[in-house]
Amino acid sequence: MGTLVNLNGVLLPPERAMVSVFDRGFLFGDSVYETVRTYHGRPFLLDRHLARLGRSAEKLWLAIPGGLEGVRTELLRTLEAAGNDESYMRIVITRGGKAGFVHLDLESAGDSTLVLIVRPFPGFDSSFYQDGVDVALVGVLRTGRQSLDPKIKSGNYLNNIVALHEAKSRGAFECLMPNRDGDLTEGSTSNVFLVKDRVVKTPALECGLLDGITRAFVIEIAKDAGYAVREERLDKIDLFGADEAFLTSSLKEVMPVRSVNGEKVGSGTPGAVTLDLLHRYRAWVASH
Repeated sequence: MGTLVNLNGVLLPPERAMVSVFDRGFLFGDSVYETVRTYHGRPFLLDRHLARLGRSAEKLWLAIPGGLEGVRTELLRTLEAAGNDESYMRIVITRGGKAGFVHLDLESAGDSTLVLIVRPFPGFDSSFYQDGVDVALVGVLRTGRQSLDPKIKSGNYLNNIVALHEAKSRGAFECLMPNRDGDLTEGSTSNVFLVKDRVVKTPALECGLLDGITRAFVIEIAKDAGYAVREERLDKIDLFGADEAFLTSSLKEVMPVRSVNGEKVGSGTPGAVTLDLLHRYRAWVASH
């Protein structure tokens, strides 16, 4: 059991997994990626993650070594070899590079590089779900849609890194970034939902956010449970006036938010709708 890396089809311990300093993923963040976790040792929603990986790569004219089915095969092979009870899996495809070339032009790229990282994932501490987490609405703006299509899950993450650092420096677990119009978008590695009068709300995609795999799955669960779900423009007034709030991601699942900028969300404890959706999420996982 432990961390194992698949580099272009070769299984390696983490200390031996290296890419060239001329790889464009290293030089420019010229890459796409997906984060997947397992339940019962099986990758969760892998088909959806691979489909989004393909869409991201296509938008960046980035070739996928072996195609999506090749990525699936290598990922499952690496997962089996790692032998963890439960795993975190990161799929990375960079544009590669040519030795001696440091240039933005795509002509300087070589063959794409495939990196698969599999490591043990015990999940988050149960207190995060029992008590909720603190988030901070930060001053760092989400990169605009006109700059980079938010549907692309790229490795160029400086915007998110700076936003998360601001939140952490204020004692928060996660950040929330607005766009230039003041609309809420998302966290550094999560989507956000609000609940008001038992209506489940989440920022609309046109506000400039990633169409999260877990976000879409939770919307499906909420609708199946009979909740009204709205994807719309939300701002800080909606945020601070919400009865409940929660974060979603492949790793976080449905994680309750207890405060924003030090102010309680609702009662300051996980709300009934949030806990119900978390229960339904985990019940679905347990039954499949």
